[in-house]
Amino acid sequence: MSIRREVGRLFSNPALLIGLTGTLVLLLMGIFGTLLAPYDPSANQSSIIRVLPDGTSSIQFPPTLPDAQHWLGTDPLGRDQWSRVLAGAWLSLSVVVASALFRLGIGFSLGLASGWYGGPFARVVRVIAVGLGTIPQLLLAIMLVLVTRPLGVAGFIASLAVVGWPEISEFVRTETLRAKAAPFIEAARSVGAPGRRLITTHLFATVGPQLLTVAALETGAVLLLLAELGLIGLFLAGATFLVGDFGRVGPLRSRVPEWGQMLGGIQFYAITAELPTLIPAVFVVLASAIFALLADGLRAASDPFSARRVMPGTFGVLTKVLVGALCFSAVGFVGVNLRPGVMSMDEGRSVAAKTAETTWPGSEFVAGVARFSPAAFGIDRPERLTYYYRNANEEVLRISFMNGDRLAIETRKYESEDEIDFTGLKALPAGLMSYDDPLAKAEEQGGFDRRHVRPADLVRVILTWPGDREAPVYSVIYGSTQLDPLRVCCFDARTGETVDAVVGQRTSPPWPVPSDCAAARSVIRQVGPFQWYFVQGALLSVGGPFNLNYQGDNFIQLIGGQGTPRLEAATNHDDTAARADVVNAKPTTTVGGQAVSLATLRLSKPGCWNLRISVGNAALEYTLYAYPSDCRPQHEQFPPIPDVTPLPCVRTQTAPMGNA
Repeated sequence: MSIRREVGRLFSNPALLIGLTGTLVLLLMGIFGTLLAPYDPSANQSSIIRVLPDGTSSIQFPPTLPDAQHWLGTDPLGRDQWSRVLAGAWLSLSVVVASALFRLGIGFSLGLASGWYGGPFARVVRVIAVGLGTIPQLLLAIMLVLVTRPLGVAGFIASLAVVGWPEISEFVRTETLRAKAAPFIEAARSVGAPGRRLITTHLFATVGPQLLTVAALETGAVLLLLAELGLIGLFLAGATFLVGDFGRVGPLRSRVPEWGQMLGGIQFYAITAELPTLIPAVFVVLASAIFALLADGLRAASDPFSARRVMPGTFGVLTKVLVGALCFSAVGFVGVNLRPGVMSMDEGRSVAAKTAETTWPGSEFVAGVARFSPAAFGIDRPERLTYYYRNANEEVLRISFMNGDRLAIETRKYESEDEIDFTGLKALPAGLMSYDDPLAKAEEQGGFDRRHVRPADLVRVILTWPGDREAPVYSVIYGSTQLDPLRVCCFDARTGETVDAVVGQRTSPPWPVPSDCAAARSVIRQVGPFQWYFVQGALLSVGGPFNLNYQGDNFIQLIGGQGTPRLEAATNHDDTAARADVVNAKPTTTVGGQAVSLATLRLSKPGCWNLRISVGNAALEYTLYAYPSDCRPQHEQFPPIPDVTPLPCVRTQTAPMGNA
């Protein structure tokens, strides 16, 4: 038969032409939609300002109607609808295709096996199929989605696949029984064809064309089921609800651009904002109609009694093209989105960078936060992964992934929710360690006890690169900065090693520390509601409310270790016979989830001291510089100290206390 006649038959089948063309358009939208989207599909806008031709400005508040800037208008959160439709095509259609293929695989395998082999296996399959068939598909899908929610995208696809396979299984079983009794099968058996060849060659040739038609119908059915789940508020990367400070009230927080999730807004905005809810519904209806037309066209093309029937070779080419496109979409989606576990800090950063480049080109990544809510997941899974980008105007862009899910993205301009001072922060490089190790170390350094004392505390692991540091660092904050937080700081973001907290400026010293005294740096650390100055070791920190030491008594607090503080060794550089003591030492107790010991460090003389202090098995060696007693503000208010002769706050020729 000539090619011209075959082409003529194809053109005489309008359902097939429309279905093939529409399927190709949907496939192109799925592959290139994100690249073609004119705006970031997740970027919210509280207002839309336009400059009119006459030079004046107009302001509109979402949702807005279609115009030259937003072809399909904006939704109630100010996100561009056309961008969300384009970006959502990849996710929605890939989920639909993957679910349909898995559903077909289940139904075809069970139907073929039960029809060909029969026996007890066939009876068991029929009983299960009949049982599932008695449950309404939407109700069964709701139950399965809720049960498999912890599995994320994989669970969602599996739920859609399990629903609907009994009908496919029964259809394939019936066709298999009919083909099994056909004369050509009997003829093949009579000449000694093995069972495997009978199935792969003769049976597939009979059932295959009908199965392709069923595949197109099932793809449309899965899409409609996805839309129905979206209408009732169940979809990928979460559920539709209203969020507020005191419960589920307030603006709709739909996250991922996906058609089913976009439909979820109907229950909230169908009356007040008809167009934003109508647009995704139109695309779902059009896509479902395309799959239905494709199925009808394929049925007519494969029907031997139809006037629009095409030759088996032509139909085989169509089959290979369609199956290849569907498998490419499903495999591509699985490879990109089905990742085990939650995202690491660097994985999320690579995804957020694309959004940042679309929203604010040229902006730089300056902070990352893994937020853990004990009420939601404990510290096993972050409630939110947030990435902060800063543009040339020092403005901040927040990009968040809910529940550490790469599909649940939220983009907010000019907004910070983690109490970070962005002034002076350096841009963060790629390849840094994730938040797991710093969080584990913070748990060992008092965080675990703190969470047991205050189980409702928010836990945040914050990645920044302050301008006074040589490398990026992680800090871990338990609770809010307004309500007695515990701040465990800091961990090198490249190596994971514990490093100093922020280096504190010395507060009005009487004169500089002499150059021959290698005094340890004072660092600031949050202790209860106050900032204290410490010198820090791996297991023990020693410090007080001021970063200066004086001859006489110095109140100190020791964090780390278990036991009573002890002074192991003390040496004065100028007088090796000078004594130092730890007095009024108190056994370790737990305060705010930290192991804390209190004591007084008594220094008999000023000058440079080398000390070794221990609490249990934890010890710290460091060098301090003590000023003469009279240098202490209001020194006259302090009573005499045994064995300590106060020295005046003056420099003499014999005291090497530095130059002015």
